[in-house]
Amino acid sequence: MSTQAFEKPISSRMHDLDVPLTLMERFKIGTQLGSAMLAGGLLIVGLVEWKLFDMEVVGNLIIAIASIIVSLPIFVTAIYGIFTRDADAHAMMEQLVALATLAAMMNQQFIVATLIPIIMNLGHFLEERSILGAQAAIDGLKTLQARNATLLSEDGTQTEVDPNTLKVNDLILVRPGDIIAADGEITEGTSTIDQSSITGESLPEDVTVGKNVFAGTINMTGVLKIRVTKTGEKTALGRVMELLQEAENAKTPVMKLIEKYATYYIPIILTIAGVVLFLTRDIDRAMAVLVVGCPGALVLAGPTAMIAALAAASKLGILIKNTRFLEALSNIDTVVLDKTGTVTIGHLQLSGMVLKDSANEKDLMVEALRCATGSRHPASKAIVKAAQDRDITMLTPPSAAIQEVPGKGVVLKETSETTWLGRFGWLEEEGFDMTGCEALIPENFIGTTVWLGRRITDDSGSTRDEIGGCFLMADRPRPEACEALQEMRDLGIERCVLLTGDRRATAEEIGKFLNMDQVIAEVLPSQKLDVVAQEKASGRSVMMVGDGVNDAPALASGDVGIALGAVASDIALQSADIALMTNDLRRLPMTIRLSRATQMTIHVNIIVGLGMTFFFIWLASLGVINSLTSALLHNVGEAFVIINSARLLKFHD
Repeated sequence: MSTQAFEKPISSRMHDLDVPLTLMERFKIGTQLGSAMLAGGLLIVGLVEWKLFDMEVVGNLIIAIASIIVSLPIFVTAIYGIFTRDADAHAMMEQLVALATLAAMMNQQFIVATLIPIIMNLGHFLEERSILGAQAAIDGLKTLQARNATLLSEDGTQTEVDPNTLKVNDLILVRPGDIIAADGEITEGTSTIDQSSITGESLPEDVTVGKNVFAGTINMTGVLKIRVTKTGEKTALGRVMELLQEAENAKTPVMKLIEKYATYYIPIILTIAGVVLFLTRDIDRAMAVLVVGCPGALVLAGPTAMIAALAAASKLGILIKNTRFLEALSNIDTVVLDKTGTVTIGHLQLSGMVLKDSANEKDLMVEALRCATGSRHPASKAIVKAAQDRDITMLTPPSAAIQEVPGKGVVLKETSETTWLGRFGWLEEEGFDMTGCEALIPENFIGTTVWLGRRITDDSGSTRDEIGGCFLMADRPRPEACEALQEMRDLGIERCVLLTGDRRATAEEIGKFLNMDQVIAEVLPSQKLDVVAQEKASGRSVMMVGDGVNDAPALASGDVGIALGAVASDIALQSADIALMTNDLRRLPMTIRLSRATQMTIHVNIIVGLGMTFFFIWLASLGVINSLTSALLHNVGEAFVIINSARLLKFHD
């Protein structure tokens, strides 16, 4: 017998799938089915010889050979499990089937000894096909990898290459309909990108020069030139696949508990079968107990549900690094959220304008845009973005160089006019009369103010100053934040804490808007760890949510750490237990619902599966079902578990 007979079946090593199914594994599945079909054919021939041609001896001999062919691999696997003390549920199943088959052979019931392994092998084949189908839902991510890439040389020559040969700083051409082969930055072109495979976002995103794009996403409209920044396993898609494989290797506490007590299972079934045989003297009843007592439901109860949950999560842009966190997440009662980049957008946005000497908002925006285009400051970026959103452009570009004064603002000096765009105090330093300007700011505004002042020189050399107005800048809460937090409260989250290093006034304003239970402001990244520790010390089960950059210690210390926007962050993928590939906070309650649905599925699988098993054992003990019927009914529990777990594949938002 070759060594492949001693390998664990696919169903018993679902957590060891680091690579696609090998040729040997496919051969083994084929062997199981082939031996069952060969034995079935010999069984038919034997019955024909016996019944039609009245050759009982020849017929029995052929049927006996059939029983040996189909049961020999089962005997070998069972013996191997005994000597290695393998407590795996599938090994126990083989041992029970081997005992029942051996008992039938010793009782010269060769037809039964052939049919039991045939039925069990066919059941295992269907079981493994179902498992591989669930696994394929995750392995389908690999089909997102581009088959080729168009490499652009310095002279513009286009060459089709294998994506694995791409290097950082290579320039690639991506046409409409192409899968992007590597992470990169757009250097030329505009298009619409379908990122649903990575982020779970159903709506395509418009992209242009300077925008980062990711391997595995689909270019839908325009032609793009992309400068490669990451390739192979370092891409967002590569990291997702790697961490999904790590998650498959994990086992939940529930499954570890089952494995712990699995060693008691065979003695219990053997004891029941022995008592039935002693009381009834009916070996067929004892054989039926052994067959129907095979723990097929336990083999599939947890792994099928977990793989289905991982597949469903990956489709929604939820990356679960370890399946044990699914169980921990279902018990969370407190959520601690970082402010900047988590509950807020993470960058300044223009929330309003205050006019003083400008004719209208458009005029003020045009003047500010002429200064802001020469600056990379967040406030300047916000003005440029606001102008783009309003379709406001400069009539004439600045005629002189723009000078940025660190910590103060931007100044544009032209022949007859100098424009300042910056802080209130800076304009005062430059001699502007700012009397009464502060009174123009709304009382309830908390954020950053940027003022625009102009000094105009006429032909006579005299100057006059004008204060155009003020731009109100703020880091706004995400539009879905209130809805997401309310959904979490509806799911039983009792306490929501806002954590930030920002000013207390700003933090409390956002905390009030989001209806937070507590706001903790002006803390350093290292102090965030202490806050999470204090919450846990109070007996709470804490979920920490951050952007994964400066929240790494706190993310790692929570019962569950969730990082947002992890598609572009290595730190987020390393520090968090669960990474959301998009910044949509509604993924948080969705993740909680998925974890609870998974937990419920596992518990139902175990309870119903074991309940069916012991109910059939009771029927077998009473003689209501025989050994062949037991072999058929054994698959009923497995079928229920597979169908029940498959429902998770349809989980959606």
